[in-house]
Amino acid sequence: MLTLVAFVVVFGTIVFFHELGHFTVAKLAGIQVYEFAIGFGPALGSFTRGETKYSFRAFPLGGFVRMAGMDEGSDAVNDVEEDNPRSFHNKNLGWRLGTIAAGPLMNFVLAIVLFVIYFMLIAVPPTITLVEMESPGQIAGFLPGDSFVSINGETVNTTDEVIERIKASPNQEMTVVVKRERQLVTVQVVPQDRDGIGVIGIAIDSKPQYPFLVSLRAGVSQTWYITTQLVRDLSRMLTGKQKAEISGPIGIVQIVGQTAKQGLPQLLILAIILNINLGLLNLLPVPVLDGGWLVILVVEAIRGKPLAPEARGIAQFIGLALLVLLMLFATFKDISNLNLFS
Repeated sequence: MLTLVAFVVVFGTIVFFHELGHFTVAKLAGIQVYEFAIGFGPALGSFTRGETKYSFRAFPLGGFVRMAGMDEGSDAVNDVEEDNPRSFHNKNLGWRLGTIAAGPLMNFVLAIVLFVIYFMLIAVPPTITLVEMESPGQIAGFLPGDSFVSINGETVNTTDEVIERIKASPNQEMTVVVKRERQLVTVQVVPQDRDGIGVIGIAIDSKPQYPFLVSLRAGVSQTWYITTQLVRDLSRMLTGKQKAEISGPIGIVQIVGQTAKQGLPQLLILAIILNINLGLLNLLPVPVLDGGWLVILVVEAIRGKPLAPEARGIAQFIGLALLVLLMLFATFKDISNLNLFS
């Protein structure tokens, strides 16, 4: 149940903001919007405000904004003529590009917002990020993700406090209480003596709460860093320099569920990464994705006339086929990781 709720909340929020980007710019451009939908499949509920229907559908794996000129209305009354100024294709190039690009760009904005929330509101206690093999820490039973609560009965709140107590206790048994998946675990460890300094072979990190402006700068810089890193990894995968690591719906559900058990801070970070991934994915120049639409619009602007419906249809079919193949491949890998084929 936790996995299902976490997945619906995280992925539903990501999809909502993505479609909200398309919707907002379309409305600003004066494009007629038939429907704003979260999810696919049968509608679980809907309501209408003005000319737009807002619906919630059965499968929360996406969403869509149905616009005049790009999609047919739900009935003939809602359709517009080809020369209607409220049609998507009758808006100038800037508005059309903006309407398409606003979806993935909104995911980057949401990533920054979530980073600001993370830096401002969440304080991370001293937490183990790495345990060296065959170190006193590994022998004692420390695990990555353990957060320090107390050492020898004294509460510790910062990384410096933990390090100072370990350094001051070479060859002395220490009683350490850590929090592991919402449970308190007591660990007995004897720091190794290295030139009079105690070490147990672990890496520790922590994070205090930061003011808004510091959090905003950090949110922007971290979003940019993750984005560039993902672009670099993607280019290496496409050129065969790095093994392709992708997850389908099953894998994403598993990851969200496992992360939710670790707590809100980890779930926020995962939501940020998923937002950036979705933003980048939609900017790929593949027909049926937002990036493919941007390429088509630019090509049409250079040609001075729209592509023939047949040419656009073929491009979209090829793009859809590629996405289906990619989804099948990712899903097969997810199922293989469940050891159903072993």
